[in-house]
Amino acid sequence: MEPPVFVYTYHRILPKKEHDIGLGLFEIHLKVFKNFFEVLDWERFKAFLSGDYKPKKRAVFLTFDDGYVDNFVYAYPLLKKYQLKAHLFITSSRILDKPLVRPTLVDYWNGKVPFNGLFKPKPMWEAQKEFLLKGESEEFLSWEELNLMKDVFSYGSHGIAHTQGFISNTLEDFVDEKNINRIYSLWKIYSPPEAGFPIFKMKSDLTAPVGTVKRELLELCRKFPKKGNWKKELKKEIEKNFPKPLKFEDVEEYAKRVEKDLSLSKDILERNLNVEIDNFSYPWGHYSEKLLKLVPKYYKFAFTVEKGKVKSSTDRFLIPRVYAVKDIFTFFGHLWRFAR
Repeated sequence: MEPPVFVYTYHRILPKKEHDIGLGLFEIHLKVFKNFFEVLDWERFKAFLSGDYKPKKRAVFLTFDDGYVDNFVYAYPLLKKYQLKAHLFITSSRILDKPLVRPTLVDYWNGKVPFNGLFKPKPMWEAQKEFLLKGESEEFLSWEELNLMKDVFSYGSHGIAHTQGFISNTLEDFVDEKNINRIYSLWKIYSPPEAGFPIFKMKSDLTAPVGTVKRELLELCRKFPKKGNWKKELKKEIEKNFPKPLKFEDVEEYAKRVEKDLSLSKDILERNLNVEIDNFSYPWGHYSEKLLKLVPKYYKFAFTVEKGKVKSSTDRFLIPRVYAVKDIFTFFGHLWRFAR
């Protein structure tokens, strides 16, 4: 009988608990994994999937998504301290192409910088929006930092775009002061979004052909008075006058765009990191039948964010992962559910 194995997934490790996991909780995670689990590296995890390796006890594979600089500043030193390995799925467009190495916890431990002199991350949505507006953001890692982390981290692709698109004519909302920043993909779709612009059903733009909003519809939304129950009235107006408000890519355009994302992200990572990139994680965990046909052309493994244990019989392109969250009780709940 196989021991329980699961994949635990992080995005950011912050100086203190805020919009993601804080240092203190992350170190508790690592102590628990170090003492009670076999923490698999990428090669051993692949061997488990192929049936060539059986973990000695319950096991976990640690992954991170996107490529935020706090992975280098805070997570990397702690993983190294506990002699544990992890895996980072990189959104290659976000990586800084300039010589830059930020101080880390090691510099703080050695008295070289005060703790408050270490990088202070912005919220995730703000980092992504900054990238879409400026074409770069120092919230993300540099290639130099990624290469320095190779003694602890292995790497996979998280695509290039990492944005959502409108995949259906289903009108769900309108841009307002609350969602204009929270839904950062709007800054790519509209460049820039304006109050009253329509928000149709959204999903990772790798999963399906995406639609662009017709110009006449945007003019209507721009001029429509934003008073009273304006969203309800504007929706009625759109449904009355624009039965098909989006113009979609055709199947060939979709496949060409997605294959470029899959292949180029792999090439960029291999060229800059000098390692084989044979694995991919679906942005937001979103996948589709269309995408599942394209991913195997470039990768041997792909990860979702559907919760579950991993078995040697698990579909190599639908590997489940469990998202870490920022409270200790949920962490132990995850261990109870997925590690026994």
